[in-house]
Amino acid sequence: MSIPEQHQALPAHLERACALLIEERWRRASGLALRIGRNAPGVVERPGRTRFDLVWDQSGQAVGGLLRCRWPGLPLTDGAFSLVVLDRLAIAGTAYAPVLAEAVRLLADDGRLMILDVDPWGWPGLRQRFGGERGAVPYWRVHKLIRDVGLEDIEVEHALCWPPLPLALIERHAGALDRFGRRWWPLPGSIYAVCGRKRSSNVIAIPVARDRRHGLVAAPEGMRRAG
Repeated sequence: MSIPEQHQALPAHLERACALLIEERWRRASGLALRIGRNAPGVVERPGRTRFDLVWDQSGQAVGGLLRCRWPGLPLTDGAFSLVVLDRLAIAGTAYAPVLAEAVRLLADDGRLMILDVDPWGWPGLRQRFGGERGAVPYWRVHKLIRDVGLEDIEVEHALCWPPLPLALIERHAGALDRFGRRWWPLPGSIYAVCGRKRSSNVIAIPVARDRRHGLVAAPEGMRRAG
């Protein structure tokens, strides 16, 4: 396999793995979802679920697709999404704070923020660094950043735990190599996903109607008395 073919084949593995991670998380999320990354823009439909995909423009920290605007400041309602995915935005750690603040604003109570990126110490991350590209933010730093913005129940998942073998061999035995890299010879994953939950208010407002007689409270229509 020639060098150009190798560089073309490697992103395909990453795209498939990221799509599987997003699909698994999205399957558990009810309501609307938002994905922002380098993927093609559009609307993805599943039974009972809808996801809006926007394209991230690194040069101006803006998004394109169905919406064209700068980030932060998206013209979207607070708490509109049950899942927000930031897919390999390739931004510096210092620039993450306003991006995360805007993502948290868009999350509904108990909604989840998912951040995917290339592990700088995995095989593709090392190839990028040796090629002169700026390395991605490591997962432990993303873990700290989303904890600092108030997210809870943070989960970290790694995928594509492959040794640096020829791509033809990986393509043929990817499943076995991934199991080997996870269980028997721990290797840094090629990509990681960090996911955190937005804390809900846990406040339930029960409307009551006060009777005209002093000290009596009438239950609103439709409420069932216990006992």
